[in-house]
Amino acid sequence: MRIERPAIFDGMGEAFAGTFGNVDCLFTVDGIALPDPVRGILRQKRELELADAFGRQDVEAVTHVLSVPATGLEDLESERDTVTIGGKAYGIRNVTDDGRAMLKIWLRGDI
Repeated sequence: MRIERPAIFDGMGEAFAGTFGNVDCLFTVDGIALPDPVRGILRQKRELELADAFGRQDVEAVTHVLSVPATGLEDLESERDTVTIGGKAYGIRNVTDDGRAMLKIWLRGDI
């Protein structure tokens, strides 16, 4: 289920992705490849958990987050759909939608 977007956000996602986008994405939604590429903003997010008082080792993780305009991807689902970036397909681990201009997509796999 997607959140209804206020009119103020119309076209804003496409403008952000057009200006700051660094990848072109091809989505496969429910087994059907969408014909047109979508410009996206791919970021690498580094997470670090420090050792605790018991001397356990620090843990570092790298997550890749893709932000894309929400328009046209209303049927996108986590764990079912994929995105192809640079000729390589990645699973979609999670999709979040805050009702503004962009979707945030957490990807599976090494980029």
